[in-house]
Amino acid sequence: MDAGKQFFTALEALRGIAAIMVMFLHTGGTLGPIPANISYLAVDLFFLLSGVVLANSYENRLTAGQISPTGLLLQRIIRLYPLYLLSLPIGLFSYALKNALDYSTLTDLLLRAILFIPSASQEGIFPFNGPSWSLFFELWAGVLFSVLLIRLSFRSLLAIALGAAGITMYGALLAGNFDIGPEAVDFRFGFSRVLFSFSLGICLYRLYEVQKPTTVNNGNISGLLLCGCLIFITNIPARIFFGFPFFDFLICLVVFPAIVWLAMRTRQTGLVELIFRWLGRLSYPLYILHGPIFSLLQSLRQKGFDLPASPAAGMVVVVGIFIAAGIAAVHFDEPVRKKLRIMVAPNPASAVPAVSNAGTE
Repeated sequence: MDAGKQFFTALEALRGIAAIMVMFLHTGGTLGPIPANISYLAVDLFFLLSGVVLANSYENRLTAGQISPTGLLLQRIIRLYPLYLLSLPIGLFSYALKNALDYSTLTDLLLRAILFIPSASQEGIFPFNGPSWSLFFELWAGVLFSVLLIRLSFRSLLAIALGAAGITMYGALLAGNFDIGPEAVDFRFGFSRVLFSFSLGICLYRLYEVQKPTTVNNGNISGLLLCGCLIFITNIPARIFFGFPFFDFLICLVVFPAIVWLAMRTRQTGLVELIFRWLGRLSYPLYILHGPIFSLLQSLRQKGFDLPASPAAGMVVVVGIFIAAGIAAVHFDEPVRKKLRIMVAPNPASAVPAVSNAGTE
């Protein structure tokens, strides 16, 4: 493990909470009618956290030549692909059930999904797994980070973040809010959206390294309060500020960085630390598996299956997704990634990071 690398437990919790908020946003009627909220901004928090985490994990190693840009891309593929590939058969079956397309069209869409090539489908640029659109931009940001962003000064990074924010703001003014990037019509703004928050995340980490702020060692209460703030913010009804994306801009530029900055200064212990680590461990499985599952339930309803759509029945599905995410993380994702890292590492003894860091790399 990189000697300079740190583990921010509270960031794991924020990532987990954000994944849960996105999951509830995409329930698709499984929980009954739920008013739309601004939890789409959780994706911007993901991008911000990725900037912090990649800078923490890889910036020194890239600068020292311990890992190449190609090596970092390979690590990101190993981190993201196993569970993503696991989700594709569910998404394929759901999409075929809903649209009754021919085999050649489905094969083309499946190949595009495997290669992460965006589609012009009306159901999003990645119709087999809607939320995976952000992974495309995560990979793109990782490549840009390894070849360019690590070479830039703090001021240059901040300037790039603000420039990208301006482009994103233009797209948000056209769309009504910051929920842009997952559809073909606004796909181009996904690049500026990720660059905005991702660059801010790198800036936050560099600022943390320079200032070395005082750490709140017994930060259980602080960490829980920050999680509560995130839950409150993402549950603000979308209709209140639709057509006024300056509110979304304020959240992404000021509020989310402030929450992450405070979270980086806390350390959790005991049960709270355990819960926070598990939230981080489950965050990616929850995020990548929930979309195809909810989509399949919708497809089955459209085909005449009488599936209950009530809060009680929906919670059963949500609990089931949590269980599936836990099983997938422990018995599939982590073992597969461990074997893949051993296979590609020049020094197998240092190939596998500690399990507790699995959710952050």
